[in-house]
Amino acid sequence: MLRFLGRSERITRHAPALVESSVRDRFEGRRIKHWLYENSLKLYSHHHVLRAEMTINQPERIQVLRRAENDPKFMPLWRPLRRSVVDLPHRAQVGQAANERYLEALAGLAETRTVKELTEPLTRRVPAPQGQAARPPRPMRGLNPLQAEDAALLAAISDPKWMLHGLRNRDVAAALYPQQAQDVSARRRRSAHVTHLLRLLRAHGLLEKIAGTHRYQVPAEARIKIQALLAVRNANPEELAKQAA
Repeated sequence: MLRFLGRSERITRHAPALVESSVRDRFEGRRIKHWLYENSLKLYSHHHVLRAEMTINQPERIQVLRRAENDPKFMPLWRPLRRSVVDLPHRAQVGQAANERYLEALAGLAETRTVKELTEPLTRRVPAPQGQAARPPRPMRGLNPLQAEDAALLAAISDPKWMLHGLRNRDVAAALYPQQAQDVSARRRRSAHVTHLLRLLRAHGLLEKIAGTHRYQVPAEARIKIQALLAVRNANPEELAKQAA
């Protein structure tokens, strides 16, 4: 819920302590509501119409990227959302983004395609992502979700904490190599290896480059494929046999 409501920090002792949810049945339909302090995200099913809505009662707890009013030429910084009408466009952007994240997550819950249809293209060789060079791209290998390295890579990029601001080379390196290398040359080799892995994921459509930054984002369609791959790898054979029967 922190991700849906625009909070990217991990759940630690310094993270928001007041997160609540409730479900109510009414005459018109059902209502699901999630609170983060006084701000809330709701989902209604009134008269068989599904509607998402974010209510902002405490805007100062929301950070938006804007310029200072007393120095509009200064670079934009993350500042608290103001209660005045001047921040109404920012309110609309924050609410729309929260609703879209929530609805996209709900849309990914119901998946009718088979695991074969979702993941078989990922196991084939694909062209490398096009750069500025005019030469034709060389093919890159397919992914093997049963291999430990590829499974760890997919698990690292599918962590929900990257959904808001994306991930960087250093984030993936920290997830794949928990023990930090003391040697500078070893860190450079790790960074170069992670760069190659990021290119591999981009070639398979599992990552998208955020324009103008060094960050990457996992698309909604790719998140479904990654979850399917990891679920197959961690599945119990006995349970699979029962469901197949």
